[in-house]
Amino acid sequence: MSATADPLDPHTTANYVPADTLIPESDVSKKPSYRSSTTSVDSEVYATVEEFGRTYHGYKAGKYVMPNDEKERDRLDLQHMLFTQTVDGRLNTAPISSPQQVLDIATGTGIWAMDFAEQHPNSNVLGTDLSPIQPSYVPINCTFEIADAEDEWNFGTQFDYIHGRALLSCFTEPREMIRKAYESLAPGGYLELQDGFFPFKFLNPQPAEDNPVRRWLDFVQEATHKSGRSWDNVQHYAQWMAELGFVDVVEKRYNWPCGPWAKGDKMKRLGVYFMEDLSHAAEPICMKLFTRFLGWDEERVKAFVAELMPALMAKKLYLYETIVFVHGRKPFTNEGSQS
Repeated sequence: MSATADPLDPHTTANYVPADTLIPESDVSKKPSYRSSTTSVDSEVYATVEEFGRTYHGYKAGKYVMPNDEKERDRLDLQHMLFTQTVDGRLNTAPISSPQQVLDIATGTGIWAMDFAEQHPNSNVLGTDLSPIQPSYVPINCTFEIADAEDEWNFGTQFDYIHGRALLSCFTEPREMIRKAYESLAPGGYLELQDGFFPFKFLNPQPAEDNPVRRWLDFVQEATHKSGRSWDNVQHYAQWMAELGFVDVVEKRYNWPCGPWAKGDKMKRLGVYFMEDLSHAAEPICMKLFTRFLGWDEERVKAFVAELMPALMAKKLYLYETIVFVHGRKPFTNEGSQS
Protein backbone atom coordinates (compact mmCIF):
# COMPACT_ATOMS: atom_id res chain seq x y z
CA MET A 1 0.00 0.00 0.00
CA SER A 2 1.37 3.38 -0.92
CA ALA A 3 2.17 5.69 2.01
CA THR A 4 0.65 8.62 0.13
CA ALA A 5 -2.81 7.08 0.53
CA ASP A 6 -2.86 8.26 4.15
CA PRO A 7 -4.61 11.67 4.31
CA LEU A 8 -2.37 12.58 7.25
CA ASP A 9 0.80 11.51 5.47
CA PRO A 10 3.54 14.13 6.04
CA HIS A 11 4.75 13.42 2.49
CA THR A 12 1.58 15.04 1.11
CA THR A 13 0.71 18.73 1.02
CA ALA A 14 -3.08 18.55 1.39
CA ASN A 15 -3.04 19.34 5.11
CA TYR A 16 -0.21 21.86 5.10
CA VAL A 17 0.46 25.53 4.57
CA PRO A 18 2.86 26.50 1.73
CA ALA A 19 6.51 25.54 2.10
CA ASP A 20 7.84 29.10 2.35
CA THR A 21 7.48 30.34 5.91
CA LEU A 22 8.20 33.81 7.22
CA ILE A 23 7.92 34.74 10.86
CA PRO A 24 6.71 38.37 11.06
CA GLU A 25 8.45 40.79 13.34
CA SER A 26 6.50 43.28 15.44
CA ASP A 27 5.67 46.55 13.68
CA VAL A 28 8.71 48.75 14.37
CA SER A 29 6.46 51.80 14.27
CA LYS A 30 4.78 50.54 17.48
CA LYS A 31 7.68 49.84 19.77
CA PRO A 32 6.34 48.21 22.92
CA SER A 33 6.94 49.56 26.39
CA TYR A 34 8.30 47.14 28.96
CA ARG A 35 7.92 46.84 32.68
CA SER A 36 8.74 44.37 35.42
CA SER A 37 6.42 41.35 35.39
CA THR A 38 4.39 40.61 38.49
CA THR A 39 2.74 37.63 40.09
CA SER A 40 -0.31 37.43 42.31
CA VAL A 41 1.07 35.00 44.86
CA ASP A 42 3.55 34.84 47.71
CA SER A 43 7.26 34.26 47.30
CA GLU A 44 7.16 30.57 48.26
CA VAL A 45 5.97 29.70 44.78
CA TYR A 46 9.44 30.56 43.53
CA ALA A 47 10.84 27.53 45.35
CA THR A 48 11.86 24.62 43.13
CA VAL A 49 12.05 20.87 43.66
CA GLU A 50 15.16 19.01 42.53
CA GLU A 51 14.85 15.53 41.07
CA PHE A 52 16.95 13.49 38.66
CA GLY A 53 19.41 16.38 38.29
CA ARG A 54 16.66 18.75 37.07
CA THR A 55 14.48 21.35 38.78
CA TYR A 56 10.68 21.28 38.86
CA HIS A 57 7.93 23.64 39.97
CA GLY A 58 7.53 23.99 43.74
CA TYR A 59 3.97 25.35 43.71
CA LYS A 60 1.70 22.28 43.79
CA ALA A 61 4.81 20.18 43.25
CA GLY A 62 4.49 17.05 41.16
CA LYS A 63 1.43 18.02 39.12
CA TYR A 64 3.30 18.68 35.90
CA VAL A 65 5.70 16.10 34.53
CA MET A 66 8.31 18.33 32.86
CA PRO A 67 11.16 20.31 34.51
CA ASN A 68 11.29 24.11 34.62
CA ASP A 69 15.04 24.72 34.38
CA GLU A 70 16.95 26.55 31.67
CA LYS A 71 17.21 23.49 29.41
CA GLU A 72 13.44 23.08 29.51
CA ARG A 73 12.84 26.79 28.87
CA ASP A 74 14.96 26.55 25.75
CA ARG A 75 12.91 23.56 24.62
CA LEU A 76 9.64 25.43 25.21
CA ASP A 77 10.86 28.36 23.14
CA LEU A 78 11.83 25.96 20.35
CA GLN A 79 8.34 24.45 20.58
CA HIS A 80 6.92 27.96 20.16
CA MET A 81 8.81 28.19 16.88
CA LEU A 82 7.40 24.83 15.80
CA PHE A 83 3.80 25.88 16.35
CA THR A 84 4.15 29.30 14.75
CA GLN A 85 6.03 28.06 11.69
CA THR A 86 3.37 25.42 11.18
CA VAL A 87 0.89 28.22 10.42
CA ASP A 88 3.14 30.70 8.61
CA GLY A 89 4.36 32.56 11.66
CA ARG A 90 0.91 33.26 13.06
CA LEU A 91 0.21 33.14 16.79
CA ASN A 92 -3.44 32.20 16.30
CA THR A 93 -5.84 30.82 13.74
CA ALA A 94 -9.08 32.00 15.38
CA PRO A 95 -10.59 34.95 13.45
CA ILE A 96 -9.98 37.57 16.14
CA SER A 97 -9.32 41.22 15.43
CA SER A 98 -8.76 43.40 18.50
CA PRO A 99 -9.42 41.37 21.64
CA GLN A 100 -9.22 43.56 24.73
CA GLN A 101 -8.82 40.85 27.38
CA VAL A 102 -6.67 37.82 26.53
CA LEU A 103 -5.77 34.78 28.65
CA ASP A 104 -2.93 32.33 27.92
CA ILE A 105 -3.34 29.07 29.87
CA ALA A 106 -0.13 27.28 30.94
CA THR A 107 1.97 30.07 29.44
CA GLY A 108 5.34 28.40 30.16
CA THR A 109 8.11 30.87 29.40
CA GLY A 110 5.48 33.43 28.38
CA ILE A 111 6.85 33.76 24.87
CA TRP A 112 3.44 33.42 23.19
CA ALA A 113 1.83 35.92 25.58
CA MET A 114 4.60 38.48 25.08
CA ASP A 115 4.58 38.11 21.30
CA PHE A 116 0.81 38.48 21.25
CA ALA A 117 0.99 41.56 23.49
CA GLU A 118 3.53 43.16 21.15
CA GLN A 119 1.41 42.44 18.09
CA HIS A 120 -1.77 43.66 19.82
CA PRO A 121 -0.77 46.74 21.83
CA ASN A 122 -4.41 47.47 22.72
CA SER A 123 -4.92 44.05 24.30
CA ASN A 124 -4.37 43.19 27.95
CA VAL A 125 -2.68 39.78 27.99
CA LEU A 126 -2.56 37.57 31.10
CA GLY A 127 -0.47 34.40 31.18
CA THR A 128 -0.83 31.80 33.95
CA ASP A 129 1.37 28.86 34.87
CA LEU A 130 2.52 26.70 37.79
CA SER A 131 6.14 27.81 37.26
CA PRO A 132 7.46 31.38 37.65
CA ILE A 133 9.81 31.06 34.66
CA GLN A 134 8.69 34.11 32.70
CA PRO A 135 11.09 37.03 32.03
CA SER A 136 11.48 39.90 34.47
CA TYR A 137 10.64 42.55 31.88
CA VAL A 138 7.62 42.18 29.65
CA PRO A 139 5.47 44.37 27.40
CA ILE A 140 3.46 46.91 29.39
CA ASN A 141 0.19 45.21 28.37
CA CYS A 142 1.31 41.72 29.49
CA THR A 143 1.15 40.26 33.00
CA PHE A 144 1.81 36.84 34.49
CA GLU A 145 0.30 35.03 37.46
CA ILE A 146 1.22 31.77 39.10
CA ALA A 147 -2.00 29.79 39.06
CA ASP A 148 -3.31 26.27 38.65
CA ALA A 149 -5.78 26.03 35.76
CA GLU A 150 -7.34 23.00 37.47
CA ASP A 151 -8.56 25.27 40.26
CA GLU A 152 -11.65 27.42 39.88
CA TRP A 153 -11.04 30.40 37.61
CA ASN A 154 -11.55 33.67 39.48
CA PHE A 155 -10.04 36.29 37.22
CA GLY A 156 -12.62 38.99 37.88
CA THR A 157 -13.08 39.65 34.18
CA GLN A 158 -14.35 37.96 31.06
CA PHE A 159 -11.97 37.36 28.19
CA ASP A 160 -12.33 38.02 24.48
CA TYR A 161 -9.78 35.37 23.56
CA ILE A 162 -8.38 32.40 25.51
CA HIS A 163 -5.37 30.52 24.18
CA GLY A 164 -3.87 27.22 25.30
CA ARG A 165 -1.01 25.31 23.71
CA ALA A 166 0.61 21.91 24.34
CA LEU A 167 -1.80 21.10 27.16
CA LEU A 168 -2.09 17.35 26.54
CA SER A 169 -0.16 16.49 29.72
CA CYS A 170 -1.65 19.14 32.01
CA PHE A 171 -5.14 18.07 33.05
CA THR A 172 -6.93 15.17 34.65
CA GLU A 173 -10.16 16.41 33.04
CA PRO A 174 -9.39 18.50 29.95
CA ARG A 175 -13.10 18.76 29.13
CA GLU A 176 -13.55 20.62 32.41
CA MET A 177 -10.84 23.08 31.37
CA ILE A 178 -12.81 23.77 28.19
CA ARG A 179 -15.94 24.33 30.28
CA LYS A 180 -14.11 26.85 32.48
CA ALA A 181 -12.87 28.63 29.38
CA TYR A 182 -16.43 28.85 28.05
CA GLU A 183 -17.66 30.33 31.34
CA SER A 184 -14.77 32.82 31.39
CA LEU A 185 -15.31 34.11 27.86
CA ALA A 186 -17.36 37.17 27.00
CA PRO A 187 -20.13 36.49 24.48
CA GLY A 188 -18.52 36.40 21.05
CA GLY A 189 -15.14 35.47 22.52
CA TYR A 190 -12.95 32.67 21.16
CA LEU A 191 -11.15 29.72 22.72
CA GLU A 192 -8.23 28.34 20.71
CA LEU A 193 -6.29 25.19 21.59
CA GLN A 194 -3.12 24.14 19.80
CA ASP A 195 -1.95 20.66 20.71
CA GLY A 196 -0.62 17.32 19.54
CA PHE A 197 -2.07 13.82 19.28
CA PHE A 198 -0.57 11.03 21.34
CA PRO A 199 0.69 8.41 20.80
CA PHE A 200 2.71 9.46 17.77
CA LYS A 201 2.41 7.36 14.61
CA PHE A 202 4.64 5.81 11.98
CA LEU A 203 4.51 5.65 8.23
CA ASN A 204 5.33 2.34 6.57
CA PRO A 205 7.50 0.43 7.01
CA GLN A 206 6.29 0.03 10.58
CA PRO A 207 9.04 -0.53 13.18
CA ALA A 208 9.29 -3.91 14.88
CA GLU A 209 7.42 -4.51 18.13
CA ASP A 210 10.69 -4.44 20.07
CA ASN A 211 11.83 -1.13 18.56
CA PRO A 212 12.73 1.22 21.47
CA VAL A 213 10.63 4.07 20.06
CA ARG A 214 7.52 1.89 19.77
CA ARG A 215 8.12 0.56 23.28
CA TRP A 216 8.62 4.13 24.54
CA LEU A 217 5.24 5.21 23.15
CA ASP A 218 3.59 2.18 24.79
CA PHE A 219 5.28 2.81 28.14
CA VAL A 220 4.33 6.50 28.13
CA GLN A 221 0.74 5.63 27.25
CA GLU A 222 0.59 3.14 30.12
CA ALA A 223 2.21 5.53 32.60
CA THR A 224 0.01 8.51 31.74
CA HIS A 225 -3.13 6.40 32.07
CA LYS A 226 -1.96 5.26 35.50
CA SER A 227 -1.16 8.86 36.46
CA GLY A 228 -4.73 10.03 35.84
CA ARG A 229 -3.50 12.53 33.24
CA SER A 230 -3.96 10.67 29.98
CA TRP A 231 -2.24 12.19 26.96
CA ASP A 232 -4.72 10.87 24.39
CA ASN A 233 -7.57 13.39 24.73
CA VAL A 234 -6.60 15.96 22.11
CA GLN A 235 -8.73 14.34 19.41
CA HIS A 236 -11.81 15.15 21.53
CA TYR A 237 -11.26 18.92 21.80
CA ALA A 238 -13.52 19.92 18.90
CA GLN A 239 -16.32 17.59 19.98
CA TRP A 240 -16.15 18.82 23.57
CA MET A 241 -16.24 22.44 22.45
CA ALA A 242 -19.42 21.80 20.47
CA GLU A 243 -21.02 19.85 23.34
CA LEU A 244 -20.28 22.67 25.80
CA GLY A 245 -21.91 25.34 23.67
CA PHE A 246 -19.22 26.71 21.38
CA VAL A 247 -20.30 27.55 17.84
CA ASP A 248 -18.30 27.98 14.62
CA VAL A 249 -15.91 25.26 15.81
CA VAL A 250 -13.05 24.78 13.33
CA GLU A 251 -10.33 22.14 13.55
CA LYS A 252 -7.25 22.04 11.34
CA ARG A 253 -4.68 19.27 11.43
CA TYR A 254 -1.02 19.33 10.43
CA ASN A 255 1.86 16.91 10.89
CA TRP A 256 5.36 17.20 12.27
CA PRO A 257 7.81 14.58 10.98
CA CYS A 258 10.46 13.58 13.49
CA GLY A 259 13.65 14.20 11.55
CA PRO A 260 14.44 15.62 8.10
CA TRP A 261 12.96 12.73 6.11
CA ALA A 262 9.78 14.31 4.71
CA LYS A 263 9.67 16.03 1.32
CA GLY A 264 9.75 19.82 1.04
CA ASP A 265 11.89 22.48 2.67
CA LYS A 266 9.26 23.42 5.21
CA MET A 267 8.63 19.83 6.29
CA LYS A 268 12.36 19.16 6.60
CA ARG A 269 12.73 22.28 8.76
CA LEU A 270 9.82 21.29 10.99
CA GLY A 271 11.27 17.77 11.18
CA VAL A 272 14.62 19.04 12.41
CA TYR A 273 12.96 21.25 15.02
CA PHE A 274 10.65 18.47 16.21
CA MET A 275 13.56 16.03 16.49
CA GLU A 276 15.40 18.57 18.64
CA ASP A 277 12.29 19.17 20.73
CA LEU A 278 11.65 15.47 21.29
CA SER A 279 15.28 14.61 21.98
CA HIS A 280 15.28 17.05 24.91
CA ALA A 281 11.84 15.99 26.18
CA ALA A 282 12.26 12.21 26.11
CA GLU A 283 14.57 11.73 29.09
CA PRO A 284 12.63 13.85 31.62
CA ILE A 285 9.39 12.25 30.43
CA CYS A 286 10.85 8.80 31.07
CA MET A 287 12.40 9.73 34.40
CA LYS A 288 9.29 11.27 35.91
CA LEU A 289 6.66 8.91 34.52
CA PHE A 290 8.45 5.58 34.59
CA THR A 291 9.85 5.89 38.13
CA ARG A 292 6.59 7.19 39.57
CA PHE A 293 3.99 5.10 37.75
CA LEU A 294 5.75 2.05 36.30
CA GLY A 295 7.95 1.26 39.28
CA TRP A 296 11.27 1.58 37.44
CA ASP A 297 14.43 2.69 39.20
CA GLU A 298 16.67 5.43 37.79
CA GLU A 299 19.25 3.01 36.43
CA ARG A 300 16.65 1.14 34.41
CA VAL A 301 15.34 4.42 33.00
CA LYS A 302 18.84 5.57 32.05
CA ALA A 303 19.55 2.26 30.32
CA PHE A 304 16.31 2.52 28.36
CA VAL A 305 16.98 6.14 27.36
CA ALA A 306 20.42 5.04 26.10
CA GLU A 307 18.59 2.64 23.74
CA LEU A 308 15.87 5.12 22.84
CA MET A 309 17.90 8.09 21.67
CA PRO A 310 19.78 6.45 18.76
CA ALA A 311 16.59 4.63 17.72
CA LEU A 312 14.71 7.93 17.69
CA MET A 313 17.24 9.38 15.27
CA ALA A 314 17.36 6.37 12.93
CA LYS A 315 17.12 7.39 9.26
CA LYS A 316 14.49 4.81 8.31
CA LEU A 317 12.14 5.61 11.19
CA TYR A 318 9.19 7.59 9.82
CA LEU A 319 7.76 8.88 13.10
CA TYR A 320 5.38 11.83 13.10
CA GLU A 321 2.97 13.71 15.35
CA THR A 322 -0.37 15.10 14.23
CA ILE A 323 -0.89 18.67 15.45
CA VAL A 324 -4.33 20.21 15.83
CA PHE A 325 -5.38 23.86 15.86
CA VAL A 326 -9.00 24.09 17.02
CA HIS A 327 -11.05 27.14 17.89
CA GLY A 328 -14.66 27.89 18.76
CA ARG A 329 -16.74 30.94 19.60
CA LYS A 330 -18.99 31.54 22.58
CA PRO A 331 -22.32 32.65 21.08
CA PHE A 332 -23.69 36.09 21.73
CA THR A 333 -26.63 36.39 24.10
CA ASN A 334 -29.86 35.52 22.26
CA GLU A 335 -27.88 34.31 19.24
CA GLY A 336 -29.93 31.82 17.29
CA SER A 337 -33.12 32.62 19.20
CA GLN A 338 -34.57 34.62 16.34
CA SER A 339 -36.53 32.65 13.77
